[in-house]
Amino acid sequence: MRRHVYFYTLLDRQFDVAADLLSGDASGWLPPPAESAGEGESWHVDLTADGAMRAGVATMPALVRVGEPSRFDDHLLRAIRWQARTAERLFPVLEADVDLRRLDGSGCHLSLTGTYRPPLSVVGGMGDLLLGHRVAEACVRRFVLDIASRLAVPASGR
Repeated sequence: MRRHVYFYTLLDRQFDVAADLLSGDASGWLPPPAESAGEGESWHVDLTADGAMRAGVATMPALVRVGEPSRFDDHLLRAIRWQARTAERLFPVLEADVDLRRLDGSGCHLSLTGTYRPPLSVVGGMGDLLLGHRVAEACVRRFVLDIASRLAVPASGR
């Protein structure tokens, strides 16, 4: 059974400026330090599950694949897919959309909506109920907040 995850935050940034950044090179908006995996739009990123686990075990090295941007008048989508770089069978694979939407007035709404299937069949499903979903939600929350902080920094501040 697939599990859903969602998190959003608001940005005090003009939509067009944030959309240009999110449309560009993923190294400019992915959580730092994002390093190219050398295969198209694939990046090595450390995902962090703030508050879900002890600090020493709360980071997972991941491979994040980023899709081409789809830009519309009032929003922009970037598909992403992330998986663990090691012990892939022990961790879920997330498929999601990063969505930036224009708000009335100024600012924008940044969200990630996605699904994952808990690993290891029935055993993984039980683990997901006990702790896994909490970890997944914490990773998504930190990921979105990190992107938001990158999009909020003026270009001259980079």
